Amino acid sequence: MKKFLSSILVILVVFTLFVGCNKKPETSEIESTTKAETASITVIINENSFTDNFDETAFYEELDAIEGVFHTKNTETNEYTLTMTETAFKELKNVKSKPVIDAFNGLIKDAENFVTDIKYDSDFRNVKVYAQKDKVPEELSDYDATLLKIMSPAMAYQIYTVEGQRVNITVINSESEEVLKTVSYPVVIQ
Repeated sequence: MKKFLSSILVILVVFTLFVGCNKKPETSEIESTTKAETASITVIINENSFTDNFDETAFYEELDAIEGVFHTKNTETNEYTLTMTETAFKELKNVKSKPVIDAFNGLIKDAENFVTDIKYDSDFRNVKVYAQKDKVPEELSDYDATLLKIMSPAMAYQIYTVEGQRVNITVINSESEEVLKTVSYPVVIQ
């Protein structure tokens, strides 16, 4: 009887192993999503790109809140390398665009300056500033405080893009559509 039970037990174990070895894993939505996310985007940020009040802890906390962003720091070159999925890159750009839009809206609401509206592209590279002509300074300098308040958050956002930092601002008379000033940052000093 013991031999009979032992033989059945051996047969069951062999059968289980055989069935388990030949079983193909099921393809699931999770696997197909993961395969679609395998393309990685890498952004390298030099620590000098940040403002003087840069908080590394807050920087890491913000990145860690986005699933699919991996970061390292090279202490010799003071560079941060962010490697992320396309979905994580889109989310990072959404997070980083909010302060820019808030800054632009603040300028529009500020009655002290000449801005009546601001239109921009997806990476804030081309910005159209609509202005009340009578409030625009006679000699609108490239270093005008209002223009710098537009350029600064746009370039801060662009730290996280692959294409580098560049902002073209066109100041337009909101009534006549006349171009009053164009400036590109960074400004080339001659």
